[in-house]
Amino acid sequence: MEIIFVRHGQTDLNRSGCIQGSSTNEILNGVGREEAEKAGSNFNSKKFDVIYSSPLKRALETAEIFTHDRNDIIIDDRLKEIDFGEWDGQPVAKIEKKYPDAIDSWGQVGQSYIKYAPNGETFEELNQRCGQFLRDMVDRYPNSKILVFCHGTLIRMMAAHYLTNGNMNNFETIRNCALVKFNYHNRSPRMVYYNKVLYELTKE
Repeated sequence: MEIIFVRHGQTDLNRSGCIQGSSTNEILNGVGREEAEKAGSNFNSKKFDVIYSSPLKRALETAEIFTHDRNDIIIDDRLKEIDFGEWDGQPVAKIEKKYPDAIDSWGQVGQSYIKYAPNGETFEELNQRCGQFLRDMVDRYPNSKILVFCHGTLIRMMAAHYLTNGNMNNFETIRNCALVKFNYHNRSPRMVYYNKVLYELTKE
């Protein structure tokens, strides 16, 4: 089996440095659509047997651009971004100033955030959700090529689930429209690449 994860294109919340979890449902902005179009033009989605997407607009729009509106995209709620609860939509800089212990040195929301946003999803819960999806893919499609459109923190956890028992600290958030690939042999996964970018936008 082969599985490739694609992060969605840029949204206005991305650009403004805000936390963007599952309760935010932004569409792509102009840069995000351009990223998806340029990356998609360098990518052949026809070779994939199965295509999955998060139901959130930013991921599904990216999927439709990448796949040239293929009508067989499977929507799966397990691919939603982590739910950051009360912190969704808030500027990271504002949160960091108030709760510095909950933002790591890379500017990412850390595991302890749940102390201050109790209605959010824990990292352990996210790890369980990712593991369930991955096991399901191996069981259903052991000899297939799978393409998945989803979100930055979710993709970090997909990698961490296999490589570090769910500890995301060693994984940066991949760029918008970047790719992560795993190959499987006898149900054993190995990472092929992480944060692969298929485009470079012209700087004005």
